[in-house]
Amino acid sequence: MKTYNPFLSRFFLIFVSIFVSISLFLLLSGITKFEERFENKVLEVVTADIIGIIKNTSKSIQSNLQGSDNYIETIKKSTMTRMNIENKLTVLLTDNIKYAYLLYKDKNDVFRFLADGASAEHKAFLNQKFDVESSQWYDIYKTKEAILIKQPLLHQLSITYLEPILKDEKVELLLVIDFSIEKTKDVNEVITLVKDIIISINILVVIFILILIIQTLKYYTVKKTAYIDKLTNVYNRNYLQENEDKINLEDYILAALDIDYFKKVNDTFGHDAGDLVLKEVSKTILESTRSKEDLIIRYGGEEFIILAKRVKGQEEKSLSVIERIHSNIQKKKFRTSIGETISISVSIGVNLYPNEARNFKNAFKLADEALYKAKDEGRNRIIIDKEKN
Repeated sequence: MKTYNPFLSRFFLIFVSIFVSISLFLLLSGITKFEERFENKVLEVVTADIIGIIKNTSKSIQSNLQGSDNYIETIKKSTMTRMNIENKLTVLLTDNIKYAYLLYKDKNDVFRFLADGASAEHKAFLNQKFDVESSQWYDIYKTKEAILIKQPLLHQLSITYLEPILKDEKVELLLVIDFSIEKTKDVNEVITLVKDIIISINILVVIFILILIIQTLKYYTVKKTAYIDKLTNVYNRNYLQENEDKINLEDYILAALDIDYFKKVNDTFGHDAGDLVLKEVSKTILESTRSKEDLIIRYGGEEFIILAKRVKGQEEKSLSVIERIHSNIQKKKFRTSIGETISISVSIGVNLYPNEARNFKNAFKLADEALYKAKDEGRNRIIIDKEKN
């Protein structure tokens, strides 16, 4: 029967949450791109007529300056020419077109006003400095092509349109128009609402993922603590009870190990000395086994279960792990906290074919019977149950 595994369930929830979060992010990205495409389409439709008018004004200004050796100096010196240009710029102004002005770039690469179509109180004076924030203003002198600079705001697009006026294949003047386009209110509100909802959901999902990860780590830590014997630092009986049905007995030989005359150690040297012996025996077992292949479980008191990894058909070779444990414990010097030496030996019963048993309990029973046989025959030995179940 399969058991419910909350740890795996938590990982599944984390995976689903991350998938949802990524999906929402992609959806948000798609909506943002749609909004950009929608704005570009609106811009293309709305600006078509405006740009046409601007280009006609640019041609008209260039026509007025035809024959002049220096457009900039002609406008500076001729008040009539400047007024004529400003009248053309003023005609361009509407509710949407806020500013129309003519600029030039001086020898220090500073932009300055030549003409301004604004009303008298707002009009820039001749040669007044004009500060720019984008390198695109300078790029136009290389490309010689008109540039449209967008500044998207919440409910409108603020646009600066730069139209170059050429002389001898060089950009001499810049006709600059600032205008705005109202976004389609309903579409903008719907897009903004959907984006806000997706962002809010994504924030909640991320918070949920973080909480779930923290809880999972806590769960894992607590679960791991519950499975580890505090004294010996090997798996405990809780681990065995939780996982015995999941252990694939095809992969192991099973051994039961018991410390000989352990009660006498406690009675003679005290329980502190007994705890030290248990710690040192478990440490020796861990050092004698393969950390990523073998399982060590403290079954109770002074008894341990050892599941040694095996290769099918080579069970005898797997016994070398058990023999190494037995030998290393015999060689080790066990001392109490006050330096007294204690002689320790262990008895071990081995079931070479635990996979033949109906379940773990039956497989362990045969190893345990071999262990008691080792004790009956004088202890400090390994008895192997070679009979298949």
